[in-house]
Amino acid sequence: MIGLEKIKISLLKGETIEKILENFNWKEFEEVIAEIFRRNEFKVKQNFRFKTKRRFEIDIIAMKSDIVFCVDCKEWGKGRYKKTGLRHAAKNQEKRAEELENLIKKNPIIKNTFKINKNCKFFPLVVTLLEEDLVKENNVFIVPVWKLDNFLLEIYI
Repeated sequence: MIGLEKIKISLLKGETIEKILENFNWKEFEEVIAEIFRRNEFKVKQNFRFKTKRRFEIDIIAMKSDIVFCVDCKEWGKGRYKKTGLRHAAKNQEKRAEELENLIKKNPIIKNTFKINKNCKFFPLVVTLLEEDLVKENNVFIVPVWKLDNFLLEIYI
C-alpha cells in the first residue's frame, strides 16, 4: 500500500503529515504529489526528460483545461541555507518550465502528445515536504505538500 491511502491510515493513527512523508523515499514522495494532482482531475506525466539547448527533467507535468503545472518535488528536511537552496530550485524550475513551454509550442508532435491547446498557461511549481518561509520566488509558487490540494482548488475559484 503506497501513496494517499497509506498516508490516510497513518493520519487516522494521529501522525503528522510531515512525519509520515519523512519515511517516504523521493520516488514515493513524487508519487504522492502526482496522486494529489490526479485526484484533482489533472492528467499527469512523471519524470519527463527533454532536450533543447541542454537536457532537462521535470518531476511532474500536470495538465487540466488551460493550465499546465511544471512541478519540482523537494523532500528536503530541516537545515541551514535551505532558503538559498529553494531560491535556486525555483530559478531552475522557472527555466525548465519556460523551456518546456517553448518546446511544446514549436513541436507539433509533442504538442499533440500532451494534448495542450495554444492558450495554455504554464506555471512552475515547487512542492516541498515542510512549510517554508518562501511562498513565491519570482513566478514560481512554493507549496508544502499538505497544502497542495487546497492550492489546486483555489486556482479554479
